[in-house]
Amino acid sequence: MEPKLCYIKENYFNERKHFVKMLDTGNTLKQSRRTHLCMEIEIDSNKYYVPLRNNLGDELRKFGRIGHAIPSKSRPKAGLDYRYALVINDDNYIEVQEEKKIPNSQLKKIKVDYELIKAEFEIYVKGFVKTIKKNRIDKEPLYKESSLANFIKVWL
Repeated sequence: MEPKLCYIKENYFNERKHFVKMLDTGNTLKQSRRTHLCMEIEIDSNKYYVPLRNNLGDELRKFGRIGHAIPSKSRPKAGLDYRYALVINDDNYIEVQEEKKIPNSQLKKIKVDYELIKAEFEIYVKGFVKTIKKNRIDKEPLYKESSLANFIKVWL
């Protein structure tokens, strides 16, 4: 499957001001201009949108994998951040990028690594769901800062 880059429309964020643990909290314009990778994961038939960040830092931390490095010359620490993924099943909130807004090197890396990214992200989501069921979200460093906390009802 070809990776799809998109924006999430500003009205999505305006309608969800109550969401916690979000990137760029309170700045809906910035939130709606951030590039996201759309991934349809078969484990629960939801559509996930994983943000591309300029400064992911280390993708693998002592407590687990938080994302996937997608560096460029000008942004060597850039990457997809699994912690701040969003579940959006209504395509009306999605704007597919007509003209690419990321360097060719990053786009190429996403295409080459796409199946690996999906596999890593699936592991992250499954771990998150397991942590929810054990009621340990606030105790697990890998998940306690996750935007997925806004979608717990999806898995219960």
